[in-house]
Amino acid sequence: MILTREEIAFLDVYCHEGTEPPFGGPATDALRRIGVQSGDTLNLQWAYLRDKPPEGPVIGRASKAAPPLPWANREAVLQRDAEIRAIREETQRTHGRQQRLPADKGVA
Repeated sequence: MILTREEIAFLDVYCHEGTEPPFGGPATDALRRIGVQSGDTLNLQWAYLRDKPPEGPVIGRASKAAPPLPWANREAVLQRDAEIRAIREETQRTHGRQQRLPADKGVA
């Protein structure tokens, strides 16, 4: 798992709001209040989908209230997103190397 329980709880609602009409809601509003836009959270969203893949056509869950923000401010969101970007890039590099291995060799 990349994300904390608190991050998953928040992103459950936030990612749902970003994929279902009316495209917004209390979690989106909470992030906007601290100056965060959806483009600032792309790696957090990637980690959410990796840690908690959807079991059907709906991502996350709807809520009338936002779960507590797991980050203190915009800078904390950006820092966490950057940490996850590094993990994502390493995962992609590793996955790419595995994809290029000859089927009969198994190791490089």
